[in-house]
Amino acid sequence: MAVEGVQPVRLIRDEDPWSSRQGWSGHAHVRVWRTAPGRVVAVISGRGAEDALATVLPLLRGEYPDDTVDFFFHRPMDWVAPAYYAELATNGDGTVTLTHIAGDTLAARLGPGLYTTEDPDDPSAGWGGA
Repeated sequence: MAVEGVQPVRLIRDEDPWSSRQGWSGHAHVRVWRTAPGRVVAVISGRGAEDALATVLPLLRGEYPDDTVDFFFHRPMDWVAPAYYAELATNGDGTVTLTHIAGDTLAARLGPGLYTTEDPDDPSAGWGGA
């Protein structure tokens, strides 16, 4: 049963994963959910985006000028490091701070679409540091 006046969370953007210029560093993947009128959540995933977050966040924010944008990052696991999810914040000097969170915390906010659109090279099956 729907609650009157409450919008369901909707996935509004799911880009195909793309490789960075270095290629060897892995793919990057952008997904965006509309969580409320005037508010979106952007999840940037993949090792290919890990070193470019300070560049990517302002670009994404510019694509949603009328919305408050909440940013998160997902790093898939590999043979070197475990997977994790992080909330992202841009500092006054343009650097980005990552605050680790459980994947299930973000999934509770976005719904099952978080894990069903997960990155193709992440063998952790949605655990992501949960």
